Amino acid sequence: MGGVTVNRLLSRHDKVALSGLIRLTARDRITHEIVDVVEARNLIVTAGKNLIANMLVDTSGYDTGITYCALGTNTTAPAITDTQLGTETSRLEIAANGSRTVATNVITFSTFFLAAQCSIFLKEVGLFGHSTASATANSGVLLAHGQISYDNQAGNYDLTIDWLVTVS
Repeated sequence: MGGVTVNRLLSRHDKVALSGLIRLTARDRITHEIVDVVEARNLIVTAGKNLIANMLVDTSGYDTGITYCALGTNTTAPAITDTQLGTETSRLEIAANGSRTVATNVITFSTFFLAAQCSIFLKEVGLFGHSTASATANSGVLLAHGQISYDNQAGNYDLTIDWLVTVS
């Protein structure tokens, strides 16, 4: 094949892209009534793209998937080079406090934080994976970093963080 033919073939290949949406649902901690829903976009960071590439080939340590959701208070906008949250204040294991599901090409990571676990002025959220991810702040590999603003300093609301990651 000539170079022109190969280039035409390569240009016809599908590309895979990830995009994410964060949905915060605040519920009154006593009545459990929904009081607010806030949505924001997230950023799939370079470390997260490398995490996915290594998970696809089952590199040692990368076989656990995305396992933790973390909350933070830093107001700096997420950057593609981020490897952790700016100021992580709370972290929970997704499977133990929510769910990980797939429907067609949309992955949903849902994590439930009791009011006592998220009594902060929330400014940032992150998803973490790899075998090094644990309940310890800044552990694991950051997949996605999002900026979202919600004042729960009074501790009146339980928060559910839903990440909808679309593979297109």
